[in-house]
Amino acid sequence: MNTLKGSMTLKNTTQNRQRIGFRWLALIAILFCELMIHAWVRTESTQAILRISHAQAGITKNLSYKKELSVERDRLKSDTRITKIARTHLNLSTDAFSQTLYLSGADQ
Repeated sequence: MNTLKGSMTLKNTTQNRQRIGFRWLALIAILFCELMIHAWVRTESTQAILRISHAQAGITKNLSYKKELSVERDRLKSDTRITKIARTHLNLSTDAFSQTLYLSGADQ
């Protein structure tokens, strides 16, 4: 009977040690998972900040380009430039009297 009692105590002790070992293993696994989640969140937030920064730089670049295009459009539409092109390339003049045709009623 003594051996039966001794084997039961040894068996209970082994089971208790296994339970404690599993608890420690579970605790370590949970802590490891928390660490991995924390690292993932930090990485994603850093990537989001970088994407936002790149988008803001792109917006600034596009606004600058839009201003440049607006200035260029205004320069191309200016009256002095159009008048200069009309005089030099199209041989037009601003003299309205020499370009006016008068029709008399006798020509009909």
